[in-house]
Amino acid sequence: MSTYHDRLIDVVNSNRHRIDEGIDVLVEEIISRGRHKRNVWLIGNGGSASTAEHFETDLAFIRHNNLRELPAITAITSNSALVTATSNDISYDDIFRILLERKANEGDLLVVISASGNSKNLINAIHYSKKLGIATFSLLGFDGGKAKEISDNSLVVLSNIGEYGIVEDIHLSICHATSAKILSKLMSSS
Repeated sequence: MSTYHDRLIDVVNSNRHRIDEGIDVLVEEIISRGRHKRNVWLIGNGGSASTAEHFETDLAFIRHNNLRELPAITAITSNSALVTATSNDISYDDIFRILLERKANEGDLLVVISASGNSKNLINAIHYSKKLGIATFSLLGFDGGKAKEISDNSLVVLSNIGEYGIVEDIHLSICHATSAKILSKLMSSS
């Protein structure tokens, strides 16, 4: 167990500056959507879907503090019936694109969470978002993959390919730090 935690600490330390800068960008992107009455959409697969849903939950508790400046934030993955029906009846590669097409609007923000940054359904959602005028921010691992190349902004936790647990743990901590920073900024401005 100590080997895992030693590696986790090493990856956090080697990415510290990148993480701090990325959190600052993500905080501003989310707060900006609130100012302009736009929405934030969260997507990911597997463990990253769970992180997206956890992030939505954390941000919902910030809203509980009656901070009306926050935008509506939705993890598209949270409706498992809709996600599985869309993937089964239409296309797994297009599930997020199709759901964005039905719900998102120009000026919204799409936050993609992925260790590899190479899942076709995420790449298709980013391409669609860019066509519609939806800003994209990707929270990635390993080398960032294709998502890093095509996203408007990204935070890549550089790590060895295949270190899913390490990347997913750091992604969740980034979401917690982002939520805390948003709360702090909004409380100090009200």
